[in-house]
Amino acid sequence: MNYLAHALLAEPYEHSLIGNIAGDLIKGPLARHNLHPRVAQGVRRHRAIDALTDSHPLHRELRALFPGVHRRTSGIVLDVLFDHFLCAHWERFCVWQLDEFTAGVYAALRRRQAPLPEPLVERLDGWVSADWLRVCETRSGLDAVLLRLEKRLSGGIPLSESLDAVDHRWARMEQGFHEIFGSIQLQTQGM
Repeated sequence: MNYLAHALLAEPYEHSLIGNIAGDLIKGPLARHNLHPRVAQGVRRHRAIDALTDSHPLHRELRALFPGVHRRTSGIVLDVLFDHFLCAHWERFCVWQLDEFTAGVYAALRRRQAPLPEPLVERLDGWVSADWLRVCETRSGLDAVLLRLEKRLSGGIPLSESLDAVDHRWARMEQGFHEIFGSIQLQTQGM
């Protein structure tokens, strides 16, 4: 799952939201990051959601649809693609309108400047101005995110070409998203 999905799957309080959004930015043991305890709990939730997603049998099946060199990074591409499908089918998973939800998330992050982990503080203004939670809504946004990620990875893996490599399997990817996200949403209600 990517940022929008993690925001939606956070518990309904700001510290959980912060932890869930910052989850990918916090590396290693949580104890060394000096996080507010409830933010740390949100990061743990983020990590649990990632583990549930990555271990889902259908997720493994979807990763296997990526050919050759693209299979190695298919999990990253699926995370980004899942936010695209979440935007496209938002009303199926959330009672709030997408623009109201994202505006609320940005407002909550700005209100809670004090407990934000440093990596999130460094990115927040840029993310909000770029409407980062919705950047994957369009195909051009997906391409831009994958190009940005590609530059940060070593090994010259062509993430930006991965969508083209599975373009003919788009409907299967979308169907898989619905099944996986619906399952994860149910499982996180009891977390």
